[in-house]
Amino acid sequence: MGILQFESVNCKDCCKCIGVCPVKAIEVKNHRAMIVERDCILCGNCTIACPQHTKHGTDESASVKELIRSGRKVIASVAPSYAAYFDGCGFEALRTALKALGFYDARETAEGAYIVKSEYEKLIANGIKKPVISSCCTTLNLYIQKHYPDAIGLLAPVLTPMQAHARVIHRDEPGAAVVFIGPCISKKAECEQEESELEYAITFDELDDWLGEAKITIMPAAESEQRLSRFFPVSGGILKTMTQQSGVNYVAVDGPEGCMAAVKDAMAGKLDGCFIEMSFCQGSCVGGPVFRNVNRSAAASYVKVAHDAAGEADFDIAPAPDMEAHFKNSRTYYMQPTEKQIAAVFKKMGKEGPEDELNCGMCGYASCRDKAIAVIMGRAEITMCMPYMKKRAESFSDKILSITPDAILAVDMDLRVQQINNAACEMFGVQPSDIVGQSVSALVDEFDFVDLISSGEAAKEKFTYLAEYNLYLKQSLYYDASSGIVICIMKNITREKQRQNMVMRHKTQVAGMADDIVDKQLRIVHEIASLLGESAAETKVAISKLKEAVMMENEEQ
Repeated sequence: MGILQFESVNCKDCCKCIGVCPVKAIEVKNHRAMIVERDCILCGNCTIACPQHTKHGTDESASVKELIRSGRKVIASVAPSYAAYFDGCGFEALRTALKALGFYDARETAEGAYIVKSEYEKLIANGIKKPVISSCCTTLNLYIQKHYPDAIGLLAPVLTPMQAHARVIHRDEPGAAVVFIGPCISKKAECEQEESELEYAITFDELDDWLGEAKITIMPAAESEQRLSRFFPVSGGILKTMTQQSGVNYVAVDGPEGCMAAVKDAMAGKLDGCFIEMSFCQGSCVGGPVFRNVNRSAAASYVKVAHDAAGEADFDIAPAPDMEAHFKNSRTYYMQPTEKQIAAVFKKMGKEGPEDELNCGMCGYASCRDKAIAVIMGRAEITMCMPYMKKRAESFSDKILSITPDAILAVDMDLRVQQINNAACEMFGVQPSDIVGQSVSALVDEFDFVDLISSGEAAKEKFTYLAEYNLYLKQSLYYDASSGIVICIMKNITREKQRQNMVMRHKTQVAGMADDIVDKQLRIVHEIASLLGESAAETKVAISKLKEAVMMENEEQ
């Protein structure tokens, strides 16, 4: 398991971590960021920049608890920046809290800092011609070993204060386990180095959580005596502790950009005769990710550190044997892409010439060329390019607008046409240049747009007839309040309407013919009935007369 963990949950389509990574040790697969451990220098910038908080260092406090429960003596080596993180508490107060957690004892890493600064002084006293770079910052050491190995010879061959202190503790307490507590994620990796004499490293925020779980409060205690070597965690602090020799330039550099530039200058021979204090975090250790995560300002942190460090008094610790550090080339060498490969990626990204290389940095890379190289290396996706995706979306949108048979208008809150497609231009006999920016009333009734906006509804439909164009239209209007745009889609239903009108006229004609036929039939019926009535009356008269005649004959007989 790596020191830095990237969770896939909620990590999608965001390049902030790439933008803040000084060595671009992050790759994106399926729109999600993943750490490239072989190149990572554990600066921790990604853990602060991630808006979804999906990047964090591994918490080893559980392992430390288990180590304490095993019954072994566990001694804490506490970085001098504790004063800034724990709001100016004296070391004795923190030591008491740590012993309450189960630590056998706690000592200040500043004791190791004193030994380191003494070793630096010896190194300089022997005379220097080339630059000498301090080797206290683990992230800086990782940067040089992994990305600028030609500068390894410039690193002071002295252990970090953490490692120097661990050796002193083991000399004083043989068999004890040493746990470092400080602000740096990179110290976790240093504990895993072959020559390390520490078991684990936990950060101040992990300790703070542990104290909270155990319901232990750091109680006020008598102030500690000031010790100069507690200045190590602030920018320029190492130099403050050293006795400076004439003829040597002492330079303090902090922050990723400053350190990277200074390493290049040192290799170029521009800093010969200099002792350079380098801290990869802006403001040194008190500007590290753990401090930034809790919004501790470098200025306020400096004041709190200085409160315990100011003065002439310092520790008086004899060094343990062998304070020499060994650095090795850990660089991963990659095959560099050809210009042809880069040109091919540019073409896929829609960058046909230098004018298309915007170098906007939204992908997290400083230039389009760097992004193209990352794509070839499999660390980036073409879709990470925002201008490319925007252009692609607009192109796709324009294609849809150009091929759709329906007329489309986009109208702003001032009722001015912002966009019109080909179908609408053909329908109204205009060119885009004639109507874009003009009032929509030049084409259709603006009342429908005003009515939709004022109603608060998102959409409405209606049928309308434009007598000027002899057009029957089905209008669908959609209002996007966030952009203040009304989209009007007009389907030309003139043919259907004309066909309906023709059918209606035909039905009307047929209905008229049916009425004529019915009227005629009724007249015939009436005539027949009239004739039948006359014939029946005559028959009745004849039968009556015949009946009378028969009756008369019967009477005569």
